[in-house]
Amino acid sequence: MNRIFNQLLNVKNTVVEDACIVDSPLRPEPVLEVRVRPRGGTLRCSRCGRKCSGCGRKCSGCDRGGGARRWRHRDFGCWRVELVAAMPRVDCPKCGVVVARVPWAEPGSRFTCDFEAECAWLMTVANQKTVGGFLHIAWRTAGDIAHRVAERLGTVMPSPFDGLTAIGVDETSYRKGRTYLTVVVDHERHRVIWAHDGYGKDVFSLFFKALTPERRASVKVVTGDGARWIDSCVAEHCPNAERVSDGFHIVSWMSDALDKVRKRLWNQARHDGDENAAKRMRGVRYAVLKNPGDLTDRQEEAFESLRDTDPKGQLYRAWQLKELLRTLLKHPIGQATTELNRWVFRASHSRIPEIVELAKKIRRRRPDILRTIRLGYSNARLEAFNNRIKVTIRMAYGFHHVDNLIALVMLRCGGLDIRLPQPAI
Repeated sequence: MNRIFNQLLNVKNTVVEDACIVDSPLRPEPVLEVRVRPRGGTLRCSRCGRKCSGCGRKCSGCDRGGGARRWRHRDFGCWRVELVAAMPRVDCPKCGVVVARVPWAEPGSRFTCDFEAECAWLMTVANQKTVGGFLHIAWRTAGDIAHRVAERLGTVMPSPFDGLTAIGVDETSYRKGRTYLTVVVDHERHRVIWAHDGYGKDVFSLFFKALTPERRASVKVVTGDGARWIDSCVAEHCPNAERVSDGFHIVSWMSDALDKVRKRLWNQARHDGDENAAKRMRGVRYAVLKNPGDLTDRQEEAFESLRDTDPKGQLYRAWQLKELLRTLLKHPIGQATTELNRWVFRASHSRIPEIVELAKKIRRRRPDILRTIRLGYSNARLEAFNNRIKVTIRMAYGFHHVDNLIALVMLRCGGLDIRLPQPAI
């Protein structure tokens, strides 16, 4: 019987002493209690793994540790399983008097490693209701489990900072009140390698400080939006890396300026009492921001009247400049250089205030834009990760610590080798 339970529990170096079903009125449901103990050997500290100081080979601990301790294990069918053991405390020369290490659980955890691995795997493929209902645990508890499993997997896998050549950085909000999370991805291996609470130069500098000088020297390309704190941080820590402005954000600058032009003309038409012009301005609200091939039939009809929407054709000319900027990013570097110079000239002489202001920014970022076209890197993969991170943030609603959220992001997007428990005996 003990041999069968040893195989079912799937825990090495463990002796099963007894098993019984406990149906107590203090419990909502019956529980299968399995009394276990580690196999004979020297007791070690649960935190650092050192031997008990001043004790011999047959050390039985400093005391009994305050009674029996329980660990939740994977369910057997419809039965909830708990491991029960009276673990002594040991006198560690570094950590002091602590509970002895057990082979089936992490220090400070009330769940076995197999249960935590199953919970972490479910969190990567299922939603909050499924995980909590299937495992019968609180969602806050699941967040703590994700944090422990992510740390455990990170210690056994190769460092994600090895061999970095091209990285992307961006910030994403995870809570109201302009609360952001800074995320760094590896473009070559397609995974998130680092995340931290907050944004700005100080936060991004923490990433470079976590790298050795050799690893910082290996970074050749850093992609991101036009934030100046990215430029200054890269120049300080990776002076040999090439800063690449993402094409998506370059087009978004123009889209924002185009929408400002439309709003100004719409308000002007309303102020002048021109209801037809105001109606046409409102009808092309989404059409001017979309690519021509993505327009619906109704938007195409509204787009046909775009040239006559305002007397000076400002909205139509602004839309033309938006399309020219979007297409030149796809051309070879020689052709794109000529077209970008021509675009800056047309935009700066367009007499459209919003476009003239944008032309100054494009002229200032011209080297970065040309570098983006030449190297061919973009933050498209990071933007795709942002969508997954947004889903993860919504899923992690209820976590009380941002570290648990970051751990869940690493489990879902960090390339960690998370698997369901496999038979070990």
